[in-house]
Amino acid sequence: MQKITKEQYAEAVIKFVDLARQPTSGGRVAAQVLLSAYNGSEFQLDVADLGALDWGNFEIAMTIIRGRYETSCEPHSLIVNGSKVFQGLWDAWSHLHVKERGKIACPSCDGRGELFLNPDDENDERTKTCSRCAGKRRICACSFH
Repeated sequence: MQKITKEQYAEAVIKFVDLARQPTSGGRVAAQVLLSAYNGSEFQLDVADLGALDWGNFEIAMTIIRGRYETSCEPHSLIVNGSKVFQGLWDAWSHLHVKERGKIACPSCDGRGELFLNPDDENDERTKTCSRCAGKRRICACSFH
């Protein structure tokens, strides 16, 4: 097996940054891979979640994991404005932080962090912050009644 080059690693990081900016299951997995490679003590990849990826994105994930190991480079150092980009991912996916992992999705807002002002009008997309989770999307499982 040939080693991953910095160029291959950087290309994979760029692709996954784009995916991680999407609020989808693939975006969630991409964020986990990137943030775990960036700071593994704060964010950890749920390996079972890799099953949510199609084959092409799974290969990108493996390139990032191998690239981090084989080049010893942090992923943010490989892209333009990397620190800013990764801080944005950190903020967007803060509910995946290790301190949040034991919590459950807020049942009041279904883990969205916000509620529709007028749930009876599907055309009214105005929202307000969920008061149960304070917009954090997750609550302690012990407070679930």
